[in-house]
Amino acid sequence: MSGFVSLLFAPASRPDRFAKALAAGAQAVIFDLEDSVPEAGKAGARAALAQFLGAGRSGGPGRVVRINRLERAEGRADLQALCGLDVDAVMLPKVEAAEPLAEAARALEQAGSRASLIALVESARGVGRVESIAGQAPARLSALMFGAADYAADLGLQAGGRRADFARDRIVNAAAMAGVAAIDSPFFDIADPAGLEADCAMARAMGFAGKAAIHPSQVGPIEQAFALIEAERTLAARILAAGGDGAAAVLDGKMIDEAVVRWARRAAGGAR
Repeated sequence: MSGFVSLLFAPASRPDRFAKALAAGAQAVIFDLEDSVPEAGKAGARAALAQFLGAGRSGGPGRVVRINRLERAEGRADLQALCGLDVDAVMLPKVEAAEPLAEAARALEQAGSRASLIALVESARGVGRVESIAGQAPARLSALMFGAADYAADLGLQAGGRRADFARDRIVNAAAMAGVAAIDSPFFDIADPAGLEADCAMARAMGFAGKAAIHPSQVGPIEQAFALIEAERTLAARILAAGGDGAAAVLDGKMIDEAVVRWARRAAGGAR
């Protein structure tokens, strides 16, 4: 599992923002070499990010890098630059098959890198193949992330124009099948905190383990929304006490079966 509840995007073309992003309180920062960097600035952004990441670190949030597609020369150059750096995960954009994940895994393995892989599923084709992608992905895959904006564009819609429950459900199910985390897309209206709160509640109810952010102000609400509340921990402990040994039991008038016990074990351990 990725272990990240909140992930804050930061453009790799703005090295002046790197330290600020790491201090924003997110569990991980996604340094973006893809969409937020214009074509003419990609080589410079890659060099600036490599210099920053190569300076070492002591603690702090996770470091994730979204590279360009490996089908492009820029993506291959991104991956080559990252193989020798201390990063926690490499995010591949617009994943529509397992092959790019396997290629990235081989490169990281050859370089002795410990980085995991996050597959960003953000197209109609990617959603349509997500079970196959997750099922054939290398062991380094740690998460599937939904990209709502590009997916909406594929359907001829504006981001936020529809909830895309179909896509979200398939991604969550594929992630559970593969034993990896499901991370929800960012909420794009920075000026709508109530909308962010509702979006987080929806994502958590659908089974996502975390959510990306595009602004530091979104990190706190995401953390709060995805935190395992104390009431759930208390209920999990009671369930395990009543039926954790596998024997049939009843709690508060409700039957405790194996599925309920499995949820309780995850909840008691802090996982969602």
